[in-house]
Amino acid sequence: MNFKKSLIAAVSLLSVVPMASFAALSEDDFVEAAWMTTRFFGAQRSGQGPNWVLDGTKHTTSFTKDSYNGKDVSGGWFDCGDHVMYGQSQGYASYILALGYAEFRQGFYDLYTGDYTDYKESNDYTRKGGKPNGVRDLLEELRYEADFWAKAAISSSAFVTVKGDGNSDHKKWVTAGMMSTLGSGDGGEPRSITGNANDAFTPGMASAMLAVMARVDPDSANRKKYLEAAKTAYAYAKSHKGVTTSGGFYESTWWDGRWKDGPFLAALELYRTTKDNTYKTEADEWYFDLQFVSGSYTRLNYSNAVPLSVVMAEGVFQWAPSSGSFYDAEQFLDNIYKKKVKDDVFMGETGGSASFSVRSPAGGAFLYALLSKFYDDSKFDKIIEKNVAYLLGDNSNKKSYVVGFTRNGASAPKSPHHRGYYANEDPGREVDSGLQPPEKNKLLGGLIAGDFNSGSHSGTVSNWQVNEVCVDMNAPLVGALGYILSKKAPVTMEGEEEEEEEEPEDSLDVVRPVLAATGLKLFQNGSTVTLSDMNGGNFDVRVFDLSGKTVQSFAGARGSLSFTLPSRGVFQIRVSTQKNSRMFLVKSL
Repeated sequence: MNFKKSLIAAVSLLSVVPMASFAALSEDDFVEAAWMTTRFFGAQRSGQGPNWVLDGTKHTTSFTKDSYNGKDVSGGWFDCGDHVMYGQSQGYASYILALGYAEFRQGFYDLYTGDYTDYKESNDYTRKGGKPNGVRDLLEELRYEADFWAKAAISSSAFVTVKGDGNSDHKKWVTAGMMSTLGSGDGGEPRSITGNANDAFTPGMASAMLAVMARVDPDSANRKKYLEAAKTAYAYAKSHKGVTTSGGFYESTWWDGRWKDGPFLAALELYRTTKDNTYKTEADEWYFDLQFVSGSYTRLNYSNAVPLSVVMAEGVFQWAPSSGSFYDAEQFLDNIYKKKVKDDVFMGETGGSASFSVRSPAGGAFLYALLSKFYDDSKFDKIIEKNVAYLLGDNSNKKSYVVGFTRNGASAPKSPHHRGYYANEDPGREVDSGLQPPEKNKLLGGLIAGDFNSGSHSGTVSNWQVNEVCVDMNAPLVGALGYILSKKAPVTMEGEEEEEEEEPEDSLDVVRPVLAATGLKLFQNGSTVTLSDMNGGNFDVRVFDLSGKTVQSFAGARGSLSFTLPSRGVFQIRVSTQKNSRMFLVKSL
C-alpha cells in the first residue's frame, strides 16, 4: 500500500468526488475510444508484423532486414506517420503505455486477436469484427514493442536508438511495405541503423518499459527475457549521457538537459520488479539530479518526462522534488496544468498549428490518473474525464481529435498525416493528390496533433503540423482511458492473478532512514526527527506543512540535529547545505 494512501483519512488531504458523466459520452463511447486508440499501435508495427492497415496491400511486411552488426533488430513501432523508428519518442511512449497497463489493468479489454486474423476472417475491421482470445489487447500491442526493445538492447555498449533516415524516408508517400522495396535512397532497405549513440534517455525509457513488462506479463518466458533486456538497456544508459540527435527531426537540445529521467525511471521500475535495493540507491542518485525547475514549466512530452518522474518518485518512494518550490507531486502538476484551464480542460501550451495541442489534455489526464491510483482517491476523476472527453469531441465545436471516432455526432479528422492509412503503393502519387483510405483503415484511432483555435479539421494531408499522428501522443490518452474504464467498468480476466500491493520497505512507524541522499540522512521515531550530515558540515532546516507554510526552522546546525514535529500530520522538511538541497516527506502520527 502506498504511503499517501494511509494518510487520506487522517489528514483529509483529498476530497472524494464520484466519477461523473460528461455531455453525451457513454460508457460504451469510452470503450470504443480505448479500443481504437489501442489498436492504433498495431498500425505502427514495423517488421514481420502483422500490421492491420497493410492488410489487403501487396506488401504486408516491412523492413524485415533491419540489422546492426549482424544482429536482427527488426520490429518495433514507427514513431509517427512516417517509417523511421525514432527511439527518442518511442521509448517514452512505450514506458507510458506499459505503466498505464500495469496501474489500470482492469480498464483494458480483450476485444480482438493480436494477429488481427479475426478482422480478416470477418472482413469487418470495426469493433464488432474482433474476437477475444483471452489476452488483453494492450498487452499484445506492448509485447510487440517489448520484443523489439529486447533485440535493440544488444549489450552495455550497443543499443539501437534510431532505424532509418528521415530525409530519405520522407520522399515517397507509400506504405511501409512498399517503401521497404524502394532502396535506401527512397527510405527502403537496407536502412541506416544507429546503435552506438551517446544516449542515456532512450535506453533508460526502454529499460523502464521492459522492467514493467517483466513484472506484468503472465508468460514466465517473456518475463525472464524482458528483465534481462531491461538490465542490459539500463547498463547502456548508465555508461552514456544525453539524447540522440537525428538532424532536423529530433534534436538533443529539445530536452534542455532533461535526459536523466530515462535512467531514473529505469532504476525505479527495476527496483519495483526485482526489489533489489541497489536499484533504489541508484534511483536516489538519479532523482535528486533531475531538472525539476525547467521540467515544471512545460507539459509532459517526450522531451520533458520530469512531471512523470515526480509522480512516480512520490508514488513509489515518497520522495519530493529536491529543487523548486514544490512540496509534492500534486502541487508540481497543478503548476503545469491548472494555471491555465478552460472549463477544466488543460489549455497550457495549446493553440493552433504546430503547437501539438492534444498533448496537454492527454498528458495531464494521464498524470492525474496516476496520482489518483497512488492516492487511492477519486479527487481528480472529474477533471481526468473532462480532458479525455474534450479530445473525443465533447467541446463547443463537437470536434473529435481521434481519427475515426465519430460517436455522438462528433466530427473526426479524415486526413491524418500517416502513410499507411491510405494504403498507397504507387511511388508516383503525391501526398496531396486526393488519396483516399480503404474503408477498414478509417478507424485508425490515431490522435492528431490538433488545432484548438479552429472549429473544423484541416483536410490537407501534408499539414503535419495539425494532422500528424504519433505513438507518443496516443500513449497517455490510452492510459487515461484505461483509468476511466477501470473505475466505470472494470474487467477481470479469468486466470489472471491480481498483484498485491506491499507496504513500503521503510515503514514510517519505526526508526529508519527515510532517504539516504548523498551526505544527508533523515531518521524518524514517532514525532522525533533526526537529521545528520555525514560530511559533518553545516546545514539549515525548514519544516513546511502541506499548505506550504513554514512551521519550524533551524539555522546553522552542524553534524546532526534532532527536533520534534509540532503536531500530527504530513510535513515536508527541506535540508540545505552549501552543496545540496534535499526535501523529505514525513508524517507524524
